[in-house]
Parts: sequence; structure tokens; C-alpha cells
Amino acid sequence: MKKLRILLILIFLILYSTAGWSQKLAAGYYGGVNISDIHTGTWYGKWKFKPGPVQGLYVDYSLNRILGFRTGINYSTLNYEHITGYENYGPYPLGYESSIWPGTYYSFNEFTDFSFISFPSQIRLSVPSVPRLDLMAGIYNAFLVDHSEIYNNINYKPSKYDWGFIYSAGLSLPLTDGLEASLNARYLTGRKAIDNFDESRHGSMDFTFGLAWKGILKGKGGNTRYQVQDSISEKVYLIYTGGINASWNSGGRDRERYSLNFGPSFGFLVNYRLSAGTSLRSGVTFDVTGYSLRDSSDSYNRYVVTGEAFYNVDTKTSVDYFTIPFLISFHPGNEGRIFINTGPFAGFKLNARSKGEVYYNSENPGTYSRYRKIVYDNMKAAIKDNNFGWMIEGGMTIPFPGILEMECGLQYRRGFGEVYDDSYLPENGSFFNEGTVFENSSLSLRLGFRVPVKVVK
Repeated sequence: MKKLRILLILIFLILYSTAGWSQKLAAGYYGGVNISDIHTGTWYGKWKFKPGPVQGLYVDYSLNRILGFRTGINYSTLNYEHITGYENYGPYPLGYESSIWPGTYYSFNEFTDFSFISFPSQIRLSVPSVPRLDLMAGIYNAFLVDHSEIYNNINYKPSKYDWGFIYSAGLSLPLTDGLEASLNARYLTGRKAIDNFDESRHGSMDFTFGLAWKGILKGKGGNTRYQVQDSISEKVYLIYTGGINASWNSGGRDRERYSLNFGPSFGFLVNYRLSAGTSLRSGVTFDVTGYSLRDSSDSYNRYVVTGEAFYNVDTKTSVDYFTIPFLISFHPGNEGRIFINTGPFAGFKLNARSKGEVYYNSENPGTYSRYRKIVYDNMKAAIKDNNFGWMIEGGMTIPFPGILEMECGLQYRRGFGEVYDDSYLPENGSFFNEGTVFENSSLSLRLGFRVPVKVVK
């Protein structure tokens, strides 16, 4: 660890000494915590989210006030804990009461951690508001520098290299002429198998705080580029938004068998005013949608019964999406406090899983066995990559002191078409099983703050 810190300091000094060669370079440091999100499932338990450290240095090159490129070096530790959840309640003679059934059949947890040095490269898109909004996407290459485990797998050989995709969103606020602070969230999804045993992949969500030195961005007059005189746009503002989704399965087959699933929704929108009463809106939000299944079924995650159902199921199937809406917004009345938004949206899948528990029984002459299993299945391969639909929202704005306003709205979304991949539903070819299995619908309570955007004079 000491050698790593020395390496980071040396890299920062090199960046500091060479960045002055360009007026468009900035250098920064960030540190925080990552929440591990291993992309896999097991038949006898589940993976628990675990925190770990993350820190790094970066350089940022600006092509203009909107577009730029960012790269650097990053050190992070991913901690994973596997919780065993397979229980065997038997065999016992028929007639015994459930209160004397024993507990966990496998009574151990498994731990493993990976420390990486990684090199992310991202394209940056910035919206010049205060605070400034930075959106980034790109790839990373990572090299394993340390690893430890308490893991029940004698064939386990961790990969020493990883690569994947990285998506970031952050806010930057100027502190002085040459210094700015930032808050950033990153989502990383690995593309390479962790080991030689299964197809599990690394993943994490990072939350970091950073400082960037912008004193190297000198203009001809000696002032930093950040000091260019701006004015508040009367046509454009940002909306930072968050809320909670209540989603359900509105598919055409056995929809009464499914119930609600709850998840977060947050992101931002850009509002462009066309007239006093009409605007266009678009942006990016992160949404968790899905459904719950509490019924008897032959499947852990959907209602399928052939003869007598084998399992008693209590699971939730969730799909994480990046959602891009394309909305037209109406503001009736003289003050425009009421708004109505409507339009299509496109959802791009990030992750999908089914989790919960199932019970099943086994009977033999003179004996009876009952089993409980914790479900934590990776459903990413079973869900289509894209989802399209329509949304409508109504709400009102509340003025705050200064230039901010708060929005409060109720939003309904309806996805179109089957969400499951056809190859995952072999029974779809049957004449007796026509109709969609899983279609997304949701109702969201949303709160947001309107932030004006600055423009160059």
C-alpha cells in the first residue's frame, strides 16, 4: 500500500509539472467508497453488498465548455461476501411439527476481496450550470495487485486482468479561481470472468469526493477560463430529480399472479423553453423496475405451472435501466406552476436479478423433507437489452428563495412489448401460451430542483 501511495504522488507531481503546457488541462484527486456488486448468482445462497475503498488521480482535457476527455489512475478494493442460504429440514417421520426442524444445512459464509489498479478513459459531456453537471462514459482496464479469500472452491484461480464499461455522473462547484470540489457517482460493470470456475464478473458503484486544480487553465489575460462572464439563460434549466418507483408486471399472461416491486429513481433533465407555456425535456435517469411473485410455481421468477407446482415462491425480479425520455411539457396558466409532461422513453438495461426465497417438499415412503433456498439469480441474460414505452406526468412547481424552484410530480410509465428474451421463454412457441409474460409499468412519486444554466456572453 505504501508503494502505491508513492506511485500516486509521483504521477500527480508529473501531471502538475506538465499540465501547464496546455491551457485546457486540469488535474485532480478523488477518494471515497465503492459498493461491490458481483454479477452472478449461486444455487445455494446470495452475495452481499460490501463497501471498499477507492481513490485515484485524473487529468481532464477540455475541447470546449461542453465536451472533454478524462483519464487517470485508480486504486480500489472490491470486497465480496457470500451468504449461504440452503436449508434442509429433514428427512423426518411424517407428522413431526415444523417447530423442531433444524437450521442452516450449510453453516458457513465465504469471503473474498480483490485490489486493482485501473486506468479509466472517458468522454465527458458537461452542462455549464452552477454547480456544473458532468456526464461521462467509457472503458477501463484493471490489473490485480492483491487478493485474499476464504472460499470453498479448490479450483479457484482469479483472473489477474479485468476490463469493462464505466458510467459516471457528478457535480462540480468552484471554491476559488483555481480550485473546485466535486461529488461523483460511478457505475462499473466488468466484462471478463473473475475466475476459471464460473461466469461471475466484477461490478461496483462508487461514490467519491474530489478536488481539482484549475490554476493551469490560464487565459491570455491571466485569468482562469472559469472566470468568463456568464449570464443566466431564460430558456434552459436543469432539473435534478429523485423519487421512488412502484412497478408491476402488466404482461398479457397471468398478470394477476404478480404484485408490486419498489425501487429508486434519480437523474437529471434538461428543459428547453419553446414558449411561455411549452417546453421540450430530455435527460438521463436511473430506474429500478420489476415485479414480485408470491405464488406456487415451477420457476423462481415467473409463474409457470405444469401439473402440480413444485415450489412455493416469494421473490422479486428487478431490472436496472438507464432511461432517456423525450418529452413535451405543457405549463397552463399565467404563472405556469402546473405542468404536464408526456412522450416516449428508451430504457437501456444495466443489470437484472431475481432474489428472495423458495420452499419445496420431498416425500418418500415413511419420510418427509422440506427445503428452503435463498434465491439470488443473475437475470441479465434473460432480459432484453432495451425497453421502450410512453410516460405521462402531472405536477406543480414551488418557488424557493433565489433562483431555485422545486418540482413535485406523479409519473406513470408503460413499457411496450415483451421484456424477457424469447430464448429464455421456450414455452412461448406453444399455442396454449400466447401473450407477453413480462411488460413494465410503474407509478413514480418524483421530486426535483430546477437549476438555471449559464451561457457565455
